[in-house]
Amino acid sequence: MENGPPWRERLFAYLLFVGATALTGVLVLYLALFAHLASAHVHPRGRGWLALFIPLLAIAGILLWRSRPRTRVPVPVKALAVFLALAVLLPGWQAYAWMRGPQMYVWTWLQPMEPVPGQPVGVLRTRASELVRARTDGLYLINSEGRSGWRLPAPEGTSVCELSRSAPEDTGIVAYRRGDGGGTGAGCGAQVAAVDLYSGRTLWSKDLAPGGGQAVAVVGGTALAAAEGALLGLDAREGRERWRIEIPQGCTVGAVDGAGDRILYVERCADGAARLTAADARTGARAWQSSLPPGLGPAGEVRIPSVQPVAVRVPDGVLLFDDSGHGRGTIPVSGPQEDLSSTDGDLLITPVQGKSPGLSAYSLTDGRRLWHTGLGGEQPRALARGKGTGEVDVLTARGGWTYLWRLDERTGRRREQPAVLRDMPLAARFKMYTDTPDGPTFVNLDPETNAPTALPTVFWMAPVLGW
Repeated sequence: MENGPPWRERLFAYLLFVGATALTGVLVLYLALFAHLASAHVHPRGRGWLALFIPLLAIAGILLWRSRPRTRVPVPVKALAVFLALAVLLPGWQAYAWMRGPQMYVWTWLQPMEPVPGQPVGVLRTRASELVRARTDGLYLINSEGRSGWRLPAPEGTSVCELSRSAPEDTGIVAYRRGDGGGTGAGCGAQVAAVDLYSGRTLWSKDLAPGGGQAVAVVGGTALAAAEGALLGLDAREGRERWRIEIPQGCTVGAVDGAGDRILYVERCADGAARLTAADARTGARAWQSSLPPGLGPAGEVRIPSVQPVAVRVPDGVLLFDDSGHGRGTIPVSGPQEDLSSTDGDLLITPVQGKSPGLSAYSLTDGRRLWHTGLGGEQPRALARGKGTGEVDVLTARGGWTYLWRLDERTGRRREQPAVLRDMPLAARFKMYTDTPDGPTFVNLDPETNAPTALPTVFWMAPVLGW
């Protein structure tokens, strides 16, 4: 007399039961995730993959359930099936994470909790990756945990109007203007000071006659301050004058910057003439001077994106010069989108418009375009040096969604799928840092309010681990 199916048949039935239960668990997970992705405020990436796998899992599960021999399943086998069904949810989830690609969310932020009298001016970063945010009413340290540190109010009767672009040895140069107004322009640089960004202490300050153009910069241990009729080189830590370069009457310093032992400055004159001058950062001795295209007078836009190699941004493009001041090419970029640019070594990376909009890289030695990438037709909003070696990060926006691309700066190829940045509380003006140890950091630079709906001053992004 037979007591039931042979043990081989029972084992096969148990294996089919366990497999069908595991497939059912993954199917239920994917159905829940698909319903989540179908909701209104969730990025749809990954929905196509789920739409493909759900029917396949359903068909496979039905076939397993229907092909299983009718036999009683003991409790230990049922327990094993439930355990394995839960265990396979982890690889199922990992597969879903691959389908949707990298995504990030705002994990911490700093919100203004009291009325803010000053308007944002700019940001400096310390060697410890802490941020010093400047408003017209003073400077404020924000540490990597999103907490406020020291505060340095603007001297009485003045307001902050400009910062140096960098802060070597945690020494930032600040320009003030007389009165309570904000922004750069006439009167900026009436007082210049050096601030120790570690302690928030003013190292020195000097009253000057404003030069009317860009006010301050810093290169190595030399602070550059544009005064009326002169460009001053000051000791960055002590404030004593090291050298002085006379500026012709009727001209102002429209832009100034430096790197290594070289400084560059642009003279803009009332008669429309403009000149680029290179000088020794240690002595102020002029090395060479070159004429720039006419029309860059007091109203012309001019910047210095690179000191070594020499590059000057003018309205019609970027002019390139060799180490003797001779022109050696032009990068033909123009328009507000091309104001976003990143330089690293001998490379200029900038958005371009036209028949093939996107991001292009140009050589700063001869102006050749080295690569171009379309970024999927998305609009670039910011560029920053990436955390990885030879990486440039690009923030783009399209259709209400924001993305962070990580590109190889030498080839333009993306290093990974663009990350979706969820619920970005981003202002029209902001500063992006993506090479910080705590994840991408954003500093909003729009005027602040203390309303409940006010955007955060600073916020940090972290990878999404849940759904």
